[in-house]
Amino acid sequence: MALTVADLFNDATTREIGGVGPDQVNLIVSDLIGVQQMLSAAVPTINNLSDLHTHVIINQLNEEIASVVNANSPTGTLILGTDLGQFVGRAINDIHRDIIDIAQGDTGVQAIFNPTPLPDLNLPATPFHDNADQTAFVTQWIQDSNHLGQAAITIENNGFQDDIAGLIQQIQTFENNANAFDQSQGGLWSARFWNEFRNDGTTGTAASALIEGLQTHNAGEVNAAADQLAANSADVGSNNLMADGGSFASVVAAAQATAVTPNPPAQTPRAGNACPGAGGATASGDPTAPTSTTDHHHHHHQTAVPGNATPGAGGATATASTDSATPAVDASAATLVAAHHHHFEHIWHHV
Repeated sequence: MALTVADLFNDATTREIGGVGPDQVNLIVSDLIGVQQMLSAAVPTINNLSDLHTHVIINQLNEEIASVVNANSPTGTLILGTDLGQFVGRAINDIHRDIIDIAQGDTGVQAIFNPTPLPDLNLPATPFHDNADQTAFVTQWIQDSNHLGQAAITIENNGFQDDIAGLIQQIQTFENNANAFDQSQGGLWSARFWNEFRNDGTTGTAASALIEGLQTHNAGEVNAAADQLAANSADVGSNNLMADGGSFASVVAAAQATAVTPNPPAQTPRAGNACPGAGGATASGDPTAPTSTTDHHHHHHQTAVPGNATPGAGGATATASTDSATPAVDASAATLVAAHHHHFEHIWHHV
């Protein structure tokens, strides 16, 4: 009997729990590459939130595979351009648990990939305590995550007639700055948060989907990407503390207060015959398209840890659009990316 995608992933889970020793690396990597290939074949395009969640998993596996490959390398070995220091095992742990969380929170994903859950943690998650640079970045990153998605929904509602190129430039700046800031941090910060902020993390995957949806006028993809960016900002905010110990809750609330709702699919006298290109929660206004039971996955943290940012990590400010329907988004905060992340206790012994 052929192995399923869940079988491969569960085998990797078992091996990682036992320890990512040199004798296990190739076996785990083979499992995870198989998972990537099977999911990519099952969901080649993004038309709804479940599709996007699947692509988040596919892309995050790049980070997990690279970490497993280098799990036994000398401390200081760069992994995807980043020095994780002694926290390579933690990175593997977080990514693997996050992938399970994503699947367990979305029945659409479970239809093709339903990995075995891990036991709950013994202690409740504790938010990561950001330093000043991380606080500044997270604040702006939360705002941009929401405002860029809202701007895209506005363009969608206007029939994709507004300044798409201008907004895409802002999204690209946001995505690249988040990736650069996380990469500049290294150590515990990147081990915990790179699958949120990197190009192959949740931010990069959702931003790329938002761009693609705008370019192809795919309302389902735009809606999914905007939903994911907003949900991820709330998730990150709830799992971090500001440098002064305060909460990001008010930042999230303010950023989401101006949320734009997609236009409902246009209806014709013939039932079920939606107008092409009409906005909606599912691709092409198709009410039968699979939807997610939740719009985000939950992240778990361990104890609060002082940030280890590299002061002065810079980034460009997004160019303002002259089109009033495409609000300019200040991506300068993407120069400082803050930390959240589901932090889990190690499920394996090798660190």
